[in-house]
Amino acid sequence: MTRTKLFLIVQAVLCTVIAVLLAAGALSLYLDGAAKQAEGDLFYYMFTRERAGARLLPVLPLLFCALGLTVAGVILGIKDENAEKPARDEKLLRDLGSIRERAVHQQADQKTRILRTAVLVIALILIVIGMLNGGLEDVLAKGAAICTECVGLG
Repeated sequence: MTRTKLFLIVQAVLCTVIAVLLAAGALSLYLDGAAKQAEGDLFYYMFTRERAGARLLPVLPLLFCALGLTVAGVILGIKDENAEKPARDEKLLRDLGSIRERAVHQQADQKTRILRTAVLVIALILIVIGMLNGGLEDVLAKGAAICTECVGLG
């Protein structure tokens, strides 16, 4: 097993665990609120930012770990070996005959990688700023409220 394959497997497992934990947290949040409403407190609002943040807090270290793995994979250029490339690109690479054309193509790939990394870093900075402002909890609470209202549960 190659390092690339092991890296991709670890990243996939980590993302799956995060998804399961987030779904379990949302379900337990809903069940706790439904139990309170069943006890007779009809005006109990289960989706507050404090309750949603309390459910999200245990998952945050895994989220940061997955984010770090993603950044490392982008910087190191780790890609799935089995991913198919478009036939047009393969034909283009075969048709490149001169060293000069290949150098231009490699420079374009390097510029694309630098641009993608810059966009990723900017996105990460903006996400962290949003989390520090409390936006994460607001989005989670509003999203859960909209979802349960849409389904007819809340």
